[in-house]
Amino acid sequence: MKSHILVPTQNVKKGLDCLSYVLNRPVANQVGLAMIYGKPGLGKTQFSIRYAIDHNCVYLSALKAYSPKSFTQELLRALLNLYEPDNAEPIIGSRAKLFREILDLINNNSNANSAPIIFIDEVDNIIHYPHEEIVGMIRDIADNTIATIILVGMQNLREKILKLNTHYYNRFIYFAEFKPLTNQDCLIMCKSLADINIADDLALFTNQKDQAAGDARKIIKSIRLYEEIAQKLNINSLDLKTYHKVIK
Repeated sequence: MKSHILVPTQNVKKGLDCLSYVLNRPVANQVGLAMIYGKPGLGKTQFSIRYAIDHNCVYLSALKAYSPKSFTQELLRALLNLYEPDNAEPIIGSRAKLFREILDLINNNSNANSAPIIFIDEVDNIIHYPHEEIVGMIRDIADNTIATIILVGMQNLREKILKLNTHYYNRFIYFAEFKPLTNQDCLIMCKSLADINIADDLALFTNQKDQAAGDARKIIKSIRLYEEIAQKLNINSLDLKTYHKVIK
């Protein structure tokens, strides 16, 4: 199976539209805070990681164990890994000091034509009352820099942030909701990722209700299975009829 490919599904297009909108905002009047959200298995993390790699962005996956201090340390570490990879200084000091270093690092790497893009994934792990300070720090970064910050989380992330703090919620300028993949998305994934030719009838079967049902992870799992079957049969193409013969 091919890797390192950002397949142009409808969700990927939504993610790209989100980035395009935020990056082209009037920075003097709008902060660069946006959200990608949706149910598990729809490609949110894959999109974020792939975009971050391809466009030299910061990517951080939030953990439940993060305190406001440890979140600050890890975000600073991610920024340093990107902008100062040879910096071996220990990340120590008060939370206020580390936060100031984050702002300085972002602002020092910002200009009229470019500014850091930061993806914070698994945001649901830090969107609840004990961690409201973390959301507040994210808001403060957006307010005090021209960075683009994309929060990535589950289908009820919008409601969680609205319930947590209306003021924070109103800072967001774009919401991109990822939806279950369509049959056309599944066809595109099968043709783009598979090392064999997966016939259209098998690709469409893959996305049926009792199969992948719009789940990108399940589609990828199926593609791997089809490749294994083709390898065992020593063929370069697999259709639905042949697949059913093998699995019966």
